[in-house]
Amino acid sequence: MTQCLSHFTKTLAAIHPNKLFNIPSWIPALSDPEVQFDLHPPSYQQVKIIIRRTKASGSPCPLDQLSIICFKRCPFLRTYLTDLIRAVWLSGTIPSEWKKACTILIHKKGDTNTPSNFRPITLETIPLKVFTSCLRNAMYSFLTVNNFIEHNIQKGFTPNMSGNLENTAQMANIINKARIKQRSLVITLLDLKNAFGEVHHNLITSVLDYHHIPEHVKLIIKSLYTDFKTSIITSEFRTPFIPVRRGVLQGDCLSPLLFNMCFNTFIQHIKTDKYRQFGFSLQFLNPIHWFQFADDAAVISSQESENQHLLNRFSIWCQWSNMIIRVDKCSTFGIKKALTKSIQYLPKLLINKQLIPKINIGEAFQYLGRYFSFNMSDEHHKSELISLVEELMADIDSKPLHPKNKILLYSRYLLSKLSWHFTVSSVSKTWVTENIDSKVNSYIRKWLDIPISGTLSTVFLTRNKFGLSICPPSVKFIQCQTVLRKALKTSPNEAINDLWKATSNSKNIQYDVYNSTKQVLKDFRSGQEDKLHTQLTCQGSFFTNITKFSLSQLTKIWSACQSNLPKNIFNFTVRYINNSLPTRQNLARWGLSPTSDCSRCLAPETLLHVVAGCQSYLERFTWRHDSVLNFLATSLQTVSGSHLYVDLPGYKSPSIITGDTYRPDLLLSTSTGTLYIVELTVGFESNLQKNVERKKSKYKELIREQNEHFNSVKFVNLSISSLGVFSKECSTFIEMLNDFGFQKQHQNYCIRRMTTIAIRTTYYIFCCRNKEWMNPELLSV
Repeated sequence: MTQCLSHFTKTLAAIHPNKLFNIPSWIPALSDPEVQFDLHPPSYQQVKIIIRRTKASGSPCPLDQLSIICFKRCPFLRTYLTDLIRAVWLSGTIPSEWKKACTILIHKKGDTNTPSNFRPITLETIPLKVFTSCLRNAMYSFLTVNNFIEHNIQKGFTPNMSGNLENTAQMANIINKARIKQRSLVITLLDLKNAFGEVHHNLITSVLDYHHIPEHVKLIIKSLYTDFKTSIITSEFRTPFIPVRRGVLQGDCLSPLLFNMCFNTFIQHIKTDKYRQFGFSLQFLNPIHWFQFADDAAVISSQESENQHLLNRFSIWCQWSNMIIRVDKCSTFGIKKALTKSIQYLPKLLINKQLIPKINIGEAFQYLGRYFSFNMSDEHHKSELISLVEELMADIDSKPLHPKNKILLYSRYLLSKLSWHFTVSSVSKTWVTENIDSKVNSYIRKWLDIPISGTLSTVFLTRNKFGLSICPPSVKFIQCQTVLRKALKTSPNEAINDLWKATSNSKNIQYDVYNSTKQVLKDFRSGQEDKLHTQLTCQGSFFTNITKFSLSQLTKIWSACQSNLPKNIFNFTVRYINNSLPTRQNLARWGLSPTSDCSRCLAPETLLHVVAGCQSYLERFTWRHDSVLNFLATSLQTVSGSHLYVDLPGYKSPSIITGDTYRPDLLLSTSTGTLYIVELTVGFESNLQKNVERKKSKYKELIREQNEHFNSVKFVNLSISSLGVFSKECSTFIEMLNDFGFQKQHQNYCIRRMTTIAIRTTYYIFCCRNKEWMNPELLSV
């Protein structure tokens, strides 16, 4: 704690607190604003929009532990907060309670005992975050409408612009053009020491004047940075409050704009034709000479002398603004023509009389997370992707978790880790499919106990179609490339639009056809459905029958039931759906059984035969049927003013009413003179509709007879598959529960229990039948 306190006290202390930053003459002045600043305090609607767009996952300030979720859910709190914000806006003074925050430390790299190896993120109270967001929006609108901010060079923290994607795509295009057309190119990457933390507060004041910000807004910002205090917190200690007398805080909503405004003074200096001519020209017009994303800068030129001239101007600006260049973290990369071909070479450039480190021949440099090399081979991205997938999938695999949670970790965590590499690199979809998909699929098969002969098409479907909503890496790759292409196409920068057109070739046209990432996923899953319908007739038989005959409104309940099953039964359902369970017919296909016939009745032992068709195993099927019926009878006992008759021991027999000719599963007569005839069938998926029609025909005469004794007779044809899926005819069952006053929650509970009982009993039937000869590893019991 002492070491941490000492470091951040020194880091946040003011250096030359009385220094004035008069705008030098070589920085061109901005013209008077054509549109004046809107000084009206924020409206309720503006506050509401900011709160709605704020991420609910954001960490609250530990000082009050007040989450943004409270304001998202409660309009009254938003109204009260709006009144507070308007009062503070009009007063021009930030309350002292708002000017206290906590700072957490995010480890970057290196020794964890060294405070400088951590990135400090400030957690402010929600009222201050919303207030500074309102102030930022008002300032940004004023700067944009008057064209005071240069968006073609500085692309960090700019709304409606994917600056990092634009810069990386443009730099890759420049390197490729220079190499192919044998032109000279010099790139220098610049690094500022603690860029946000080195901004002098007096510099902010001068920059606000430079951009014609009104006095009232300057008064608010000055009040914000006067006596602002923060406490460094870790899992082990919390330091006393430290005054913030230098820098803009990472985590504050206004800080990125203030930093950009400070840097904009330099951008205004170098955007003139005098310095722009030093850039690298892709065409005859609009040479590119500088990339800027927040504090990440890259100098682009055709010659070393031109690059050096731009570096000299940057060095002069840093001396004026009190920014510190870390020369050891900078690097330079060069391409030139030698005889009849382009080669990489080592430029000699200086900053502050220090030689800038060179990118060695054949090595790559990294800018905004993308690797760039002379050959642009993407080998670094490929190796990182493979090692990342192997490491994370092995780590997930080692956890003692349920398969559904391992899949959740894969979907939520691993795919997000791959997203940036998939977006900026130029690896091909084929490479991703062969190298990444194969590794991921092997682990998914392991977690779900799916053999190599079992298709994964079923688990790629959505949950409302009995899948697990898994997205393979290759589909994530297409989504990321779609995001990149759309960002280039819709950029407000015309040069980026031209880049999109120039790269709309055979490689990228496959991504340009998509309008959104949702369409990518929709088309992929549509392809998997078609594959199950038309190609994998055996493995897709469950899906084909269920989509035709199931009650679609209950599929969400089925998915919820499946997710609550233990690991062995959960995996059983997955393998049941894609028909990869070890029946004798499948074992014979796999070369693990000498025969494909049932050992009891000598009929072909298919999945249908095992779970619903074997004549020598009827007592097990009856037991499953009666298990579901018993729960249903127990649930209907609560219906007041009714008489219950069930074809089970312990209940009145239905034959009391129907006689010995018919034996329906359940009868329920109400005080209003209505008779409900419930016939339950638990059969195989392909027989759902046949069972419905058979029962209708069987009880048609009984219904006619009972109409003479009751005011109304309603036949409820309750047909459920062996895996607990309800048929379309079960809508009459839902209507019956509604007639009895069952609330939605109670209805869903009944359906969940009946589904779970059907799944568990089917699992037990399958296991008991095969336990004599079944390999436990194949069944995963």
